[in-house]
Amino acid sequence: MTTQFSWTKQWYPIIPLNYLDILNPTSITLLGKKLVIWRDKNLKWIVMDDVCPHKLVRLSMGTITEDGNLMCRHHGWCFNGEGKCTKIPMLAGSQAEVTACDSLRSRVTTYPTQVIQELLWVWPDDSSTAFEDCNSKQPATIPESELDISSSSWQMTEVPVSYTVSVESTFDPSHAEFLHEGIGLFSPKTAVPMEYFESVGEISAQEGFTLKHQGYNLFNKEMEATRKFTPPCSNTTIYRYPNGKTNIFQLYFVPTQPGCCRYIGKLISDGSSVKSNNIKQLFFSSIPQRGLPLVKLYGSNKKIYE
Repeated sequence: MTTQFSWTKQWYPIIPLNYLDILNPTSITLLGKKLVIWRDKNLKWIVMDDVCPHKLVRLSMGTITEDGNLMCRHHGWCFNGEGKCTKIPMLAGSQAEVTACDSLRSRVTTYPTQVIQELLWVWPDDSSTAFEDCNSKQPATIPESELDISSSSWQMTEVPVSYTVSVESTFDPSHAEFLHEGIGLFSPKTAVPMEYFESVGEISAQEGFTLKHQGYNLFNKEMEATRKFTPPCSNTTIYRYPNGKTNIFQLYFVPTQPGCCRYIGKLISDGSSVKSNNIKQLFFSSIPQRGLPLVKLYGSNKKIYE
């Protein structure tokens, strides 16, 4: 029996808080949908469709007013955190303004949001029950551990690689010695076969899957790794080393538009040999030494997901 998976009825981490501007709106794309992020008068982060219902101008080009509303740059229409139009300058003070502002046609669709672990999460479903439905699931956050998850900051980048290729690649650790040659200690000369690589437990469209494997080079071959994929886009990898040290690498693959993906990740380390600057290079720069950008390496892929 096949379980139907809804791509919109999910929590997505769309941006780290340290990438947001509290004074100006931010434009972002998720699942092919253009959204605008801004902070209202209650200091709450709002995510809504990036389009003014008047002339379909992008609201991310506008400004946040002193009274905490988002103003469209084209004609000055203003909207509050619930998406309701609050001001139409060319109808100011008239009954026509009241009528227009109360109309459903002047509203902008907003989406449920929450802030957890310094990430802004959004539930990108525009159905009438979205704010109720979003309570049925929890975001795939960094699991509890003895490590200090605030010890490092989130990194984010956009890459011209599809969601499918991104997820497949991160669950194929044997590529590291070759694809990332020249970063840290990675080199084809140090590659070794993994002693084991196996799935653990059930594989589910709703709950994801877990993989376990050992190291793949001469320097980490005794390392044990557990990789957990939680739909729609979370890869939590826990590395355990023979010396008792542990690292957690949390990585999200956020599908933005066909053939493109947003990577958001951080390394939480207790001092083992894996260096955070090397991890940053692995996932937040173009492919490396021979000047091959990601799009050339993987080719053109026009699907967001399969």
